[in-house]
Amino acid sequence: MRLIVGTTFFVLAAGAGVGRGAPLSRGEAAARAVRANPAVERSREDLRILEGRKREAVADALPEVKVVGSATRYRDPSLLNSPGFESFPPELRDLLTVAPANLYEASARLHQTLFSFRLGGAIQAAKHGLAMGQEQVRRSEQAVALQAVRAYNAYLLQIERLHVAEDALHQKERHLEMARNRRAAGVATELEVLRAEVDVQNQRAQLSGARASADVARAALNAVMMRPTGEAVEPVDTLAFVPFDVPLPDIVAEALANRPDMRATRRMEQAYEQLVSVARADALPRLDLDAAWGYSVRELGNFGKSEYARWNAALSLTVPVFDGLRTAGRVAQARGDARKITQDRLALDTQIRLEAHEAFERLNTARTVLDASEANVAQARKALDMTQANYNHGAATTLDVLDAQSALTLAESIRIEALHEHADTRATLRYVMGRDPLDPAAPNAASERDAQ
Repeated sequence: MRLIVGTTFFVLAAGAGVGRGAPLSRGEAAARAVRANPAVERSREDLRILEGRKREAVADALPEVKVVGSATRYRDPSLLNSPGFESFPPELRDLLTVAPANLYEASARLHQTLFSFRLGGAIQAAKHGLAMGQEQVRRSEQAVALQAVRAYNAYLLQIERLHVAEDALHQKERHLEMARNRRAAGVATELEVLRAEVDVQNQRAQLSGARASADVARAALNAVMMRPTGEAVEPVDTLAFVPFDVPLPDIVAEALANRPDMRATRRMEQAYEQLVSVARADALPRLDLDAAWGYSVRELGNFGKSEYARWNAALSLTVPVFDGLRTAGRVAQARGDARKITQDRLALDTQIRLEAHEAFERLNTARTVLDASEANVAQARKALDMTQANYNHGAATTLDVLDAQSALTLAESIRIEALHEHADTRATLRYVMGRDPLDPAAPNAASERDAQ
């Protein structure tokens, strides 16, 4: 049965001077990061912008209604300035005086595009753009979740390194005590005691470095969750081995089909194809309806009287004939943009295949190293026990014990590094495939204790 690295909460509480915080699982860390991370919120705002653009595109197909009111005070001497005014009889000209007047108008106006070649393309482009935004939000959430999972795993790794360093210190302290007892009994030299003391001091220095590294990893995890970096964290999950046996062709196929960034690129490609038709529509006919109904009066009391009603309705057919090749230029630009997106999709296809292959190989390598390291840890621990027993009976030297202790520390370090690499790469591979980086049923510390 595989050895599973347990999370040593008491190590940080007692050794690193960090108070016990609220229990935190890997999934909770990812959820908090997704809720608070500015990158995710930015992608959500981009989605809201795209929703607004979709409404704007749809609005071109809906009637536009507005109410307009005006009050005008004016004096118009147009009659006095008319070319034939001098031919009027003098007595009539004397009677014609220009006086200021009021004019009040109120009307409801309607504009409706009855037919346009650009409406359908614009609406479809907006729909593809909105779908692209939704995929981008999903990808942003996955990226932040992966960042949180990696930070969580890095913190667990530092905790386990701290645990290994403390175990090594306890071993070296026991050996120092043994060497002093043997020296007191006259069967060991002062040099053996001195070497053991130096080794203990060196290990204490390494333990201090491990504590500092654990503090930094905890601060990084808090930063991903947008919390104060000094806040206490008590992980409940572990660097447990979880099998992930998916063939590389299936990984690539799922990634190309489900990756949000690939789906977003396809949507963008479709949107830009629609924008080509939108640009082309500027050179095609369109039909519009404009209508207005209201009142025009000189006295406010006349509003509502039928004789002062004012209305009009007009159908406008616009047939572009020649616009100086402006539309042709816009169409060429739109086609160029669409081809660029196609090239981006092809480049992303290659990148996804490479990422899948790299993560797949890293996962297999981590599993191979883990299989070998678990056996090495058991052998190194057995070798240390035998060497210490031999030393106690005078059949081994201090150097033999120190070498055995170093071999065990190295084997344990390689094992926890392999566990961390497997957990990190497993999350990365799920991310590459477009899945949630979190394992669906990864065991945590509580469930492992219950199982034991």
